[in-house]
Amino acid sequence: MAEFSLQAVFPSLPRTQRGSAVVLGTTSAGDKIQYCNGNSVYTIPLDARNTADVYTEHAHQTTCAKTSPTGFYCASGDIQGNVRIWDTTQSTHILKHTIPVFSGPVRDIAWDSESKRIAAVGEGKERFGHVFLLDTTTSNGSLTGQSRTMNTVDFKPTRPFRIVSGSDDNSVAIFEGPPFKFKNTFHEHSKFVQSIRYNSDGSLFASTGSDGKVILYDGASGDKVGVLEDSKGVAHSGTIYGLSWSPDGSRIATASADKSVKIWDVASRSLEKTIVIGAKIEDQQLGIIWTKTALISVSASGFLNFLNADEGKIDDVRQGHNKGITAVTMSADGKRIFSSDAEGHLTSWDISTGESTRTSPHTTMITGVKQAPNGDVYTIGWDDNLKITDASGGSPRVFSLPSQPVSLAIADDVAVIACYKHVAVYTGGKIVENPIDFHASCVALSKDTVAVGGKDAKVHVYKLKSNGGLESVKVLEHGGEITSVAFSDNGEYLVATDLARKVIPYTVASDFSLTHTNSWTFHTAKVSSVAWSPDNTRLATGSLDNSVIVWDLTKTGEHPVIIKGAHPMSSVNAVLWLDEKTVVSAGQDSNIKIWNVPV
Repeated sequence: MAEFSLQAVFPSLPRTQRGSAVVLGTTSAGDKIQYCNGNSVYTIPLDARNTADVYTEHAHQTTCAKTSPTGFYCASGDIQGNVRIWDTTQSTHILKHTIPVFSGPVRDIAWDSESKRIAAVGEGKERFGHVFLLDTTTSNGSLTGQSRTMNTVDFKPTRPFRIVSGSDDNSVAIFEGPPFKFKNTFHEHSKFVQSIRYNSDGSLFASTGSDGKVILYDGASGDKVGVLEDSKGVAHSGTIYGLSWSPDGSRIATASADKSVKIWDVASRSLEKTIVIGAKIEDQQLGIIWTKTALISVSASGFLNFLNADEGKIDDVRQGHNKGITAVTMSADGKRIFSSDAEGHLTSWDISTGESTRTSPHTTMITGVKQAPNGDVYTIGWDDNLKITDASGGSPRVFSLPSQPVSLAIADDVAVIACYKHVAVYTGGKIVENPIDFHASCVALSKDTVAVGGKDAKVHVYKLKSNGGLESVKVLEHGGEITSVAFSDNGEYLVATDLARKVIPYTVASDFSLTHTNSWTFHTAKVSSVAWSPDNTRLATGSLDNSVIVWDLTKTGEHPVIIKGAHPMSSVNAVLWLDEKTVVSAGQDSNIKIWNVPV
């Protein structure tokens, strides 16, 4: 029987940057989409929310990824101008080639219909585009003729082959080949060209730009054959970051900074539907793709909008995180997970399906989240506030904290917040401040016993008085700064982890003596979080070394269960037990993973 298995992944959202297009990829079957965040490339099935394939081999931040028409290889680019071509059929994703294309970020990648040639464009010093052969990586022509960064590229899917590209010099270029050589440029746009795409039979291609225009061209010659515009003489009132043809080539969907997606009928050059996504800045649309099974756009918030082109409405929105996750906790009823991130967002996940809803209680990093038995959600953030949101929703109650909060623990209706220079206690509807002479880093609470970990390499144990005051009970010395503390559910044990990579459990009843004398130092870097299993016998720790380790108090001398590379290329920021056999881990890579760890 395996020591552990991965049960579910709640994947990161695409990385977004206001003012930059998000390039989405798809598979030949049209049942998955691809996008990038951090150093990873995500391949997400459209019919499931709790699984994803994550490629993590890039050394630098990824920018775009496209799968070949055959489906056997994926080409992904990063901000250093590297294109990696890797196998999609195996879970190990064997690398075929790495090609340093140019010196700046790769903005877009295109495959030819035979899966033999790849074109990549972006920011460079000597050149802005390159076309090469898959098997040998040798050049297959020259993509020169545009004087500034090339933002977008596409291959004509039928012979005679053409490559078209759009650039920051406001031009659209067409190249003939193979081998590809410059044929002509077209200056139909008055601002940057953002996206350019061929239809499925290669008879037409379309370009969009920051001027809000959509221009149609003949697929072979590049001659302008029409424009798509509404009654105001433009397609959108803002920059159009993306366009995508319907699989049958009869319609075009455009995504714009004016916070809408529009569906156009190509034959009549008329507007069919306008789908308004929202009214906030984060509702700007930065990318779009029309696969064989769905039409999906990306908001500036990172949300994936599943759109119904026929009825002109939003069918579904996938929410979550695209910045590092800072804390996780389980809901009082055990059916949901709450996770917080470095931008002040709080996401509630349905554990069984992966459905999610996101709110933003804080404007800065949230450092702790807990749900009380009555359903109230407590959050603390770097805006130096404790916010309590009722189970029914509505605007939260806000309590100002005396210094920057770093950790949160609750028991019933009492909350203890470890702040930089104070331990704040929320009780009876108000905050009680307890100044301390060390810098706190973490806190745990069990009935009336409070454990505060400090940067002074000590665990300070206090008795919590009914008025919210603290009375010192014991100080436990460690060999390094304390990084996390936790009491077992039954209150019998306290565990502390430190910067020296140690995990040390104490027995509360025997005056916090060591529970065992074995050295638990299997992590190879700082331990960032710790959690007890509901049966009080096992511990899970997450670390900067990408791994999760499960320790057993009944077998202290045996080798623990090590989930090596639980979050590759990322620290594990938070761990949580759902039941005696299920561990949740959340990482700096914005992913939440659920592991089955049998006893």
